[in-house]
Amino acid sequence: MGFEHVLCNFCNAEDHTVLFEIFESPDERQPPAWRGSSAIPVVRCNHCGLVFLNPRYDDERLTALYQDPQMFKGTIDPEGNSRSIANERSLRVSRFQHEVSALHRIRKKGRLLDVGCGLGFFLEALGDDYDAMGIEWSHPVTEMLKNSPLRVFEDRFPHNPFGKGEFDIVTLHSVLDHLPDPMGALYAVRDLLRINGLIMLSLVNFNSIASKIYREGFRLLGPNHLYYFTPTLIQRYLTRAGFHVLKIEYPYFGTEFADPVRHTIKIITDFWALHMVRQKKVRISPPFYGSMMRIFALRYS
Repeated sequence: MGFEHVLCNFCNAEDHTVLFEIFESPDERQPPAWRGSSAIPVVRCNHCGLVFLNPRYDDERLTALYQDPQMFKGTIDPEGNSRSIANERSLRVSRFQHEVSALHRIRKKGRLLDVGCGLGFFLEALGDDYDAMGIEWSHPVTEMLKNSPLRVFEDRFPHNPFGKGEFDIVTLHSVLDHLPDPMGALYAVRDLLRINGLIMLSLVNFNSIASKIYREGFRLLGPNHLYYFTPTLIQRYLTRAGFHVLKIEYPYFGTEFADPVRHTIKIITDFWALHMVRQKKVRISPPFYGSMMRIFALRYS
């Protein structure tokens, strides 16, 4: 109950290999929608190589998750520390300055839609350079933004209130891998963009060093991350949806998360423990180079 079995989103195959399992959190500090004791298999399609959760949360469970107001007021980070997304606004807006700078290097202005904009951190970081607006499914979030100057529409993407070819830029920051149908979402983005319009994605990179070493201890895993892409797979997705990939970047150096010396030492130490000594205790990966990827692509027809 609360789970569904799915076919591969890219090639529609039904046979796959289980890589490992991740677990819900029993921590009482977590929002109710995050708590549980289920083991969720992370699988790889035997035909195309797409990695995804199967079985995964069904629509009712996903709805409960994203409509839970505590998701944004009190969660636990991978180290077990209590966090509040809503109370970290200035910090999170400043983090998005790296994304804004990256976008500026590709396209300096235009009509922009941020899909799954959450509390609008990226929209706020954009400033006045773009004619920007957002779309967000979570009603508690849109209620929190009611008195904000940000333009945010409440809808569940890919459903949206906009016309075809209405935007120059569509951004999805850590969103595509959370959607039940990422292929369908990319087709919807294509329809929203003008010819030569730009899509900007940020995604977990399942081909990263940290992912390969830590497996179920990779810090970016979670029950709401329904898909895990590699650079090769996301390029295949974008090509099928009618995009030409311009570049893939791996933001780490120059960000507040970068501590290359300490992180490299930890990864070497943990690699020895996990793969040479065969220690069974799960170790949590550090933020590390290549764990996230940023993709720019153009609608070409």
